[in-house]
Amino acid sequence: MHAASVILLSWALIGAACCFHLPAAVTAGILALLVAVVGLPHGAADHRYARPRLEPLLGTLWLPVFLGGYAAVMASVVAGWVVAPAATIVVFFLASAWHFGREEPRPLGPCRLRPLFRFARGGLVIWTPLVVHTADVRGILGIVAPAAPAFAIDRSVALLTACSWALLAVAAAGWMIQGLAAVRRGGRVRRVLLVDNALVASLVTLFALVGPLVGFIVYFCAWHSVRGLRRLRVELGESWPVLAKSLALPTGAAIALIGLVAWVGLDTAGWSHALVRATFVGLSAVAMPHLLLHGVAPLSESSVVSSSNRVLGAGSPA
Repeated sequence: MHAASVILLSWALIGAACCFHLPAAVTAGILALLVAVVGLPHGAADHRYARPRLEPLLGTLWLPVFLGGYAAVMASVVAGWVVAPAATIVVFFLASAWHFGREEPRPLGPCRLRPLFRFARGGLVIWTPLVVHTADVRGILGIVAPAAPAFAIDRSVALLTACSWALLAVAAAGWMIQGLAAVRRGGRVRRVLLVDNALVASLVTLFALVGPLVGFIVYFCAWHSVRGLRRLRVELGESWPVLAKSLALPTGAAIALIGLVAWVGLDTAGWSHALVRATFVGLSAVAMPHLLLHGVAPLSESSVVSSSNRVLGAGSPA
């Protein structure tokens, strides 16, 4: 149902894009609003995700350790946009694609290639605009990092665009493998695979035909963040109102921080540039510790399970 809703939304926006063009200031305002309402709560739930994983190891120290590590990574990302914006662009884009891919449905195909398929699919919201809207992406990055030399941004965009061509081919191969698998299967499995392929095709078409900011809004807010919040709600066994109440304070703090950054960064270019800059810098600062937490925690849990299984196996009678 969620995938079908995103498919319909994508094609509605594609149709709307053929009829009229939103001013940059309106797009920037919508971006900031939806990231604040949907995107930031997705990251603001990290303390709920971290507690059951850290508290058994650290006891009452889990919260200061979590907050200290989170703040340190956030500060490093913000410093990166100031000191080394070109490197930060590359690292942030590739890390985001890796994180998005881990949150996508499991791909089909050879087991050794599945991590690559996941990475390629997760980055479609990045690869497609880099290839189709290169100048627009370069312009957005120039707004986000105005102090960066133009040649440094150009070099980062050129490197990422070269990677994008190869990864789009990988994503297309994964999409075709899944389509062939759907043809060979029947019943509910076929429907799920076909709807998922329709979702990927719809999103890629959206990314190619509308501006990078609009495509990012749909993918990040309507797909990725909603899936993450729904998964966390199921894990915690809470209703939506209870979960929303627990996320209100950290979300409000994050919105206030981004608003402060926008106000401090306000220049002659106006509020639209300040909003885009503050949203992306603030979002990247929150995103990096978020994706590290969600990437490292499952690996640690798998390691613990494997070690426990080895111990149990060694202790079992022959």
